[in-house]
Amino acid sequence: MKITAKRIPKSLHSTLFVLIAIFFWGCGKSQNSAIDTRQNETKTIQMQVQADIGLLALGGQSVEYVATPPKYKPGDNLITYEGPGWESQMVGYRLYLDGRNAIDVFGKKTADMILKQVGRGDDYHQMQPWGMDILKVGSSLGSGGFGVHENGEAVQIGPAAQFSAQILKNGPQMSIVEVNHRQSQKCGGDITARYTIKSRSRLTRVEVDSQCRLPLVAGLVKHPDTKKIFQLKKRADWSYIARYGGQSLVPDNLGLAIFFRSEDIVSLGEDPDDDYIIFKNDRNPEYFLAATWEQEPAGIRNNSDFLIWLTDTLVELNTTSP
Repeated sequence: MKITAKRIPKSLHSTLFVLIAIFFWGCGKSQNSAIDTRQNETKTIQMQVQADIGLLALGGQSVEYVATPPKYKPGDNLITYEGPGWESQMVGYRLYLDGRNAIDVFGKKTADMILKQVGRGDDYHQMQPWGMDILKVGSSLGSGGFGVHENGEAVQIGPAAQFSAQILKNGPQMSIVEVNHRQSQKCGGDITARYTIKSRSRLTRVEVDSQCRLPLVAGLVKHPDTKKIFQLKKRADWSYIARYGGQSLVPDNLGLAIFFRSEDIVSLGEDPDDDYIIFKNDRNPEYFLAATWEQEPAGIRNNSDFLIWLTDTLVELNTTSP
């Protein structure tokens, strides 16, 4: 019997696209690379940072690369927790692999690596033994996501022909995730961003390579019962914008911050959804984002301690960051 495309249910088209993309990407890897991957997986107990991309189409199996299929949209349930994630012993992050491009926070109550169990049958919006998703992002940029400056506001980056995510390095001391927006509609070109996290750090380094025709911004969601904090240094020194208060979904105290070089921005901005920075360099902006939750191991539990941590982080960046 001849089988035609009409016999394949439409509900399976996206799944088949993802599986085929993974197959062909995997065919280009050498046998030695596959062996190395297995060896790395046997050492996960020693991992101090971790990146993860889980595919619901493969029962939640973790992969190193995924590309969204045509007509993919949020809520299609292809990727566990809707995009790639990365974590240290202190905090976890996830990025929405779609036009939102916002960053969410997994609050961790343990120093163990937890991402490979998240979104595989548990409800990460409810408290689990490891913690939970603690930030409501909505239409904002979340915890340091980047977007564009349009009509006087910071807005989400918007649709693209295709989004892809790849794990470039996965521990044990550092993990790197690369995300590509192919033919971004708002920007009129491609965007690539790398997210790097290191052991025993809350910081994620964000490096963007953009062909955007609009100014780029990075922002923090604004919630009630939070306090805006900022410190703008001169010239090449690092500065920050931050928010602290009872903004977690628990609810309890959560601090969010973006660290940037003062010379790299045009100005600070604010709109109903976000506090944000506008970059001078729309091609290659670089910054750090961070979140700190009061229930994390050795968590920061009040505004005074958050201010101390912000100051200590500035000293560290001004001393060690290139």
